[in-house]
Amino acid sequence: MKKVIALCTAAVLCLSLLSACGPKQAEEKQVDLAAFAQEVMKNHEFSALEKADPADEEVGAIMLENSYPGLKDMDLEQLEVYLAMISFGGSELALAQAKSPEDAAKVKEVFQARLDFKTTEGPGNYPEEVEMWQRSAKVVDHGSYVMLVNHQDSEAIVSEFEALFQ
Repeated sequence: MKKVIALCTAAVLCLSLLSACGPKQAEEKQVDLAAFAQEVMKNHEFSALEKADPADEEVGAIMLENSYPGLKDMDLEQLEVYLAMISFGGSELALAQAKSPEDAAKVKEVFQARLDFKTTEGPGNYPEEVEMWQRSAKVVDHGSYVMLVNHQDSEAIVSEFEALFQ
């Protein structure tokens, strides 16, 4: 009986060693979102965007909460949000890196809610702005990274975002 238990134990140990030799999970490429945002704003003409910094309790945190409710309270790896101080400016860029797939899904929901709000006519949304959001705004994700962009060059910016992960 002792020999059978010893053989079973040895077999389990061998199998556990072999399982470590299986395919590895690909690690997600790390991207500096602040650098990417600066590059995008340098290469594409954005009109008067201001960073909504959650650490700035007087202005940035309020702008962030008003535009992206719940986002400033999330525990994110990186967050870069640039908003037009004048509503009808239209352009906008928001980038986030979440710590988990669940948080990435929540960020995407928040970004999509922003897009949905801006593409409907109502208080604070000018018709020209609504039209631009309907035509140009995009929400895209790549693993834990999520981007919302509203710009006339949105397609090119999305391509640049995707190229970061290749």
